[in-house]
Amino acid sequence: MELHERIAFVRKAAGLTQERWAEILGISVDSVKAYETGKTIPPDEIALGMSEAAGQQIYCYWHLLNKSRVAGRILQEVERRTLPEAVLTLLVRVQDFQRGGLQDLLRLAADGKIDQTETLAFGEALGELDGLIRAAYE
Repeated sequence: MELHERIAFVRKAAGLTQERWAEILGISVDSVKAYETGKTIPPDEIALGMSEAAGQQIYCYWHLLNKSRVAGRILQEVERRTLPEAVLTLLVRVQDFQRGGLQDLLRLAADGKIDQTETLAFGEALGELDGLIRAAYE
């Protein structure tokens, strides 16, 4: 989903019309339409207002991910999940990481260097850690 689609998603999830959304945010309906069609990216203070008004904290994450090139390189794409699904996924990822990835990562990094024979295993352990981080964000 593109950022502009997510903006419309957040508004609709809050059960608000474009007119009411504009009123709550203190902006024009034309601005709302521009954000929802992708013509303009809302400034940070409007994005924060959208998140707070809709009770959708995930929107701030999506906004930052799409607005900042730095954040786009560091943050992972995440999906919105129900709380029970997110908690269970996180618990499974934590258990999986504790069983294998954590020991591998500690063993490989203990000497402060990753040599060529360890590169593949280190990459796999980091991949498991990335999955755990994504689950935490979701």
